Amino acid sequence: MTMLEAFVKERNDALFSLDRKKIEAYCAKHGDSDTAELPDEVFWAGVYKAICAIRNAPEDKVREARTWLASHGFSDTIRL
Repeated sequence: MTMLEAFVKERNDALFSLDRKKIEAYCAKHGDSDTAELPDEVFWAGVYKAICAIRNAPEDKVREARTWLASHGFSDTIRL
């Protein structure tokens, strides 16, 4: 497995787990130590938007992400 493949697998495992502690640990490992301080709604909006942006994400995870985002007034895309 290449370094990129390992990174993508680790990222996907964290995000798709929908386990906040696991996601925070993944973020901290990769230099984002502020994730743990985010309010719940902001944290989950970021997680769900990230899931929607992952090509080949499991359809059930994308469906759950889109449902959550819509119910909280967010779009399912990431815009700069």
